[in-house]
Formats: sequence, structure tokens, C-alpha cells
Amino acid sequence: MKKLFFILIVSIAVFAVAIGLLSWLSWQPQPWYSPPDYDQPEVKKLADRAEYRLNEEFHKVRPTSDVWRIRITDEAMNAWLSGRLEGWLTHDRELEMPPELHDPQVHVTREGIWLAAMIELESESPRPVALQLWTWIDEGTLNVEPIALRLGKIPIPISLFKNAITGLHEKTNGVDAIAPLMDDREVAIRAITFEDGALVLTCQTLLPKSGIPQEHGAE
Repeated sequence: MKKLFFILIVSIAVFAVAIGLLSWLSWQPQPWYSPPDYDQPEVKKLADRAEYRLNEEFHKVRPTSDVWRIRITDEAMNAWLSGRLEGWLTHDRELEMPPELHDPQVHVTREGIWLAAMIELESESPRPVALQLWTWIDEGTLNVEPIALRLGKIPIPISLFKNAITGLHEKTNGVDAIAPLMDDREVAIRAITFEDGALVLTCQTLLPKSGIPQEHGAE
């Protein structure tokens, strides 16, 4: 009887420690998660440079059939996200940042791109949540596949969120990988390549609504 009681006490203690450890891990962000402060002048300057360079490359007049590439680093994307995302979503769009989501950040690896943020769960203080996606272009359309999920540092099975994943597929998969420009030309994104700390877009500039590459020397 005493032995059984001792085993019961030890089991309860181990269970309590395990629950405490899981709870602690759920509050711990990924090691790379450290959103920049947009109020810092160097962060704002980097966001300005990143946005300017992207617009410059996308609007550049290019020779016929010119397939070009642009490399976008984590640092540049996160500087932009830290202060420009909300304004971009609300400008001429019926979108807004969910109030439960704070401090989004991306982290690119060769295995996919991580999206992380502090998210308020059930009216609690925000907890770090990270979702890893694999993204690719197939026959001119964008495809997105969730491959990993973390609550803090705890791995969560993707299968538990089957309905949410199905909704994500419906909204993102099969979308034309086309970026319209202000002068009515278009940039077709032909491929997305992941590097450690950066993603590379392989693109081609097209004439308005035609799918024809921009002519050499055109203005």
C-alpha cells in the first residue's frame, strides 16, 4: 500500500513538472524571433530603402524576354513589417491587422519561410506563435503549404488545424503570381527560391494585360 501511494505521489509530481515545463515552453519564442523597433532611425531607413528598391526593380524597363531576380533579406522584410504593414493593409483595401496579432516577423530558411507573431489566445497575454510555410510557383500560380507550427517552442501537429489549413489553401493556392504595376504593366513571378536569411524572386516584366515580355528599349 505504501509503495502504491509513493508511486502515485511521484507520478503526480512528474505530471505537474511536465505541465509546468510545457507551459513555460509555450511562452518562449523561437530563438530568431526579435522584431525590430520601427521607432529606431536605422530600422525606418532600412524599411524605406527596401520599399524603394522593390518598387525600382519592379518598375524598371527591361529587354525582351529578360528574366530577372531580386533577393530580399530577412532584415529588409522585418524592418518593413515593423512599421509599414498595417498602413499597406488599410490603404485602398478592406483589410486590417487583427487586433489579437502583434509584432509580426519572418525568418527564411532553405526548408521554408517562418511567419511568427505574438498572438492573444483566449484573452491571455500574447504568446509567440510561429507557422512555417513552403511556397512555390506552378504554371503561373502561387501555392502555399503549411509544414510546421509552434506555440512558443512546443511543436503542434498541423493536422489539428485541418479546417484552418483548408481555408488557407482556398485563399492562397491557385492565385495568379502576378504583381500589377502603376503603369498597367505586370510583373510575373516565375519562381520563389529560399535561402538562409533571404528569399529570391525570379520575375519577368510583361506588357499590359498581354502576357508579352516588355520590348527592348520601350519607354
